[in-house]
Amino acid sequence: MKKIFFSGVAIAAFMLFLSAGSVFAAPNTGFYIGIAGGYVIPQTMEVSDPDNSADKFDITLNNGYLLSIKTGWNTPFTRRIMAMEVEYNYINNDFDNSKIIPSPVDGYPSTLDANMSIHAVLFNLKARYPEGPIHPYIGGGVGYAYASVGDITDRAYDGSGTYILTGESGGGFCWQFLAGVDIDVAPNLSLGVGYKYLAAYPNIGSSHSDGIYADLDYRASIITAGLTFTF
Repeated sequence: MKKIFFSGVAIAAFMLFLSAGSVFAAPNTGFYIGIAGGYVIPQTMEVSDPDNSADKFDITLNNGYLLSIKTGWNTPFTRRIMAMEVEYNYINNDFDNSKIIPSPVDGYPSTLDANMSIHAVLFNLKARYPEGPIHPYIGGGVGYAYASVGDITDRAYDGSGTYILTGESGGGFCWQFLAGVDIDVAPNLSLGVGYKYLAAYPNIGSSHSDGIYADLDYRASIITAGLTFTF
């Protein structure tokens, strides 16, 4: 039964590819959608008190991952040199719980263990080479990032105690720099590899809550690979 099921799925996928090929062979309007995944290499994240910027500490994050989707337009009035797009990014990182830092609770040496995620929506402008099958590009974007930090386990380095800091979430401004290359692999279908440097400055929590209340300075280098369909 499983063999029959997977055979059916394979046949359906093949038929979809054939039918999609006829659509993609249609005249190109310049509008596109794309999906991508990425490997996230974060910098040390600065965490500061919104009411006292001098009160701050650094958190080391493990490398993580990115998932993104975008839609845009290779503008005909610039001979498709300039592209305008809206992009959504989901980024996920864990705290590096091997690093010893001053506890945000009492200042004593401790380790922090938690997970954080970022949802970022950006408007991008890109300059690209429109001719031939290889399209290098460079660009940038601005937008809004919503960060969610889960409950933080604060373990004293000497084993004297453990605190649980309630997780919080919040948003703020973000921006990114983009560079990469798209390679046409079929009519209206391209494979892309790229680099982005993303910075986000969310404010999480509230001074009236029992959870984390902080300004975050998140920065990461991200290597991406994805597919783009142009209509």
